[in-house]
Amino acid sequence: IARLSGLSKSTVSRVNNNHPHVSEESRKRVMKAIEELSFVRNARGVHLRIKSTNTIGVTIPVLDHPYFSPLVSKIAEKCRKVGYKIVIFQTYYSIDEEYEIYEKLTQNELDAVIITHTLLTEKDIKQRVGDKIVMVCNEPLQTGCLDVFSLNESEAVYSATRYLLKKGRNYLLFCADEERTPLQQQRWEGFVQAHLDLNKTCTIQQKISGYSTIEEGILLGDEIFLDKSNYDGILAGSDFLAVGLLTSAKKHGVSVPKELSIIGFD
Repeated sequence: IARLSGLSKSTVSRVNNNHPHVSEESRKRVMKAIEELSFVRNARGVHLRIKSTNTIGVTIPVLDHPYFSPLVSKIAEKCRKVGYKIVIFQTYYSIDEEYEIYEKLTQNELDAVIITHTLLTEKDIKQRVGDKIVMVCNEPLQTGCLDVFSLNESEAVYSATRYLLKKGRNYLLFCADEERTPLQQQRWEGFVQAHLDLNKTCTIQQKISGYSTIEEGILLGDEIFLDKSNYDGILAGSDFLAVGLLTSAKKHGVSVPKELSIIGFD
């Protein structure tokens, strides 16, 4: 481009980078040479030089979800306003998928990662990312070296459980979609504490896991209602699950909330 335009490499570079201190004549000569040569900038080369990609990775378990989908949409909107794009990574609840994302971060393919769901501890994540920028959103990790933005999961479920118990519901079922996560563990702690504070019995038999979809909610409801169980209240770990339970209750003639109360959490 420099040879064809008859200008220096530094002038060409300034034009390519939209530098203000370039004459209009020089700019036109460079642009004409670029057009004749069909020149396209090597974005990876530029990113390598400036050590930035202006790209942020966002991890989510699945995109087709009533909580994560709007969350990612808002993150993308805010990032775009300040000149960043996002790349969405679906982990499908896989630790190996998470590891691959952090590897991309350490290899400078991303400037930062926003984690909206993880099965790893703070120590695991820190070992993988080193001094790279990571923010945890939605997962209530107890951490001293990562930025965390989250809801108090234990307090929220405590409030919901206490509400049902004070309404006269005496035998509650707690449903965790993925029991291994710190988030679900904190929810269970809130569930148990509400029982203790109201002098109510709470046993491990009141906790089940592995249910999260509408279809799984229907199957779970069918099992509960056909067995004529004593549950008179359910804390559902997702709104999908709550919808499935409502569908099953209607099918079996169980009145909600007259006979059974359901609270969905998403």
